[in-house]
Amino acid sequence: MNRLLSYISVFAFVVLFSACNTTDPEPTNQTKDKVLVSNPWRLISVTDVNGKAIPTNQLSFETQAIYMFDIQFFDNNVTKALDRTTRQVVNGGTWYLKDNSQVLDIEVSQFKGAFGVIELTRSKMTLKNRVPVSGVQQDAHMVFEPVIQ
Repeated sequence: MNRLLSYISVFAFVVLFSACNTTDPEPTNQTKDKVLVSNPWRLISVTDVNGKAIPTNQLSFETQAIYMFDIQFFDNNVTKALDRTTRQVVNGGTWYLKDNSQVLDIEVSQFKGAFGVIELTRSKMTLKNRVPVSGVQQDAHMVFEPVIQ
């Protein structure tokens, strides 16, 4: 009888602690558009499709300019480019998630087009695009991180 109570106690202990989860998973009910508008986004790198960073001096002037701005997306499909230093709005336009949130369509001067959404989480956004690298168009990933204010 004592052995049975010991087994039941151990089983209950294992079940109790296995049900505890110490990490908070990515919310499943939060849609990509809510993640997108939650913070401004800052370009931190441009990589090739294999993840190798492309040096900024090989990128076009337009692509290099994106490094100077934080991009804020709003619920009303308005987007604004903010100067990183002064926080002043320097550009604006519109954005739309299309094709089941697989494409981010942005219409802003110097930064427009339909970008493939590779990853969009609370901690990272990766967009696929064709960019000129040393004067030659190639597929690339633009990696953004949220700006926590």
